[in-house]
Amino acid sequence: MCRLLGVLAREPFPLRAYLLDAPHGLHAMSLRGAKAPHRDGVGWAYRDPRGRMRLYRWGRKALAGHEHLPGDPTPRTTLLLAHARKASPAYGALAGAISAQPMVTDGTFLAHNGTIHDPAPLGPALGTDSQRLAAWLGEAWRPRTRDRLTEALSSLLGLVRGYSALNLLLSEGTSLAAFCQHTADPDYYTLWWHADEGEFIVASEPTDSRPGWQPLGSGALLWAEPGREVLRTALSS
Repeated sequence: MCRLLGVLAREPFPLRAYLLDAPHGLHAMSLRGAKAPHRDGVGWAYRDPRGRMRLYRWGRKALAGHEHLPGDPTPRTTLLLAHARKASPAYGALAGAISAQPMVTDGTFLAHNGTIHDPAPLGPALGTDSQRLAAWLGEAWRPRTRDRLTEALSSLLGLVRGYSALNLLLSEGTSLAAFCQHTADPDYYTLWWHADEGEFIVASEPTDSRPGWQPLGSGALLWAEPGREVLRTALSS
């Protein structure tokens, strides 16, 4: 159980705008979001001004006893994936930075919310269910196109059956995709998204009170590219 946040914008913004300053940004969700606290790990990946992706993650010990987020919130970016972790009971002992998210496999960045109760069909990768999922998608999502992602996620739904949610944020460094799929507790697992002419945001909870936030229900995939309309696809399990 975790909180997700992704932003793709036309103009650069400081990380702190959504990590710290937004009324319901990552920091606020980690402390006061639904089923809080989400303080078993935190991390974010963002594209720097040279177009390179940067990844920072911290485990439970870095957050223990401190109501803050570690790291430098001042860099500016046009692409952000962020994650605040609440460890599932089965993986509570895995609380170091290596188990924090987003995760990266061969240039694919992934943040996951939910628990896969039986991750064995995803293969023999070590670690948490999310780590196995990241490894599987790193191979299945080739080439890194919207059509191939739709196919990979359809295959995933046929492969994995026992889960609470397969809520995902994904990026190959240019686009931002969000997938919502859950089997229980829609009040908690429904994702929310907001788009205007220059910015696309998707999060576990609306980051502010602006009008225009829409729920992303179970089985829906959103795909956003710079300067293009956000595309929505319905997948069936």
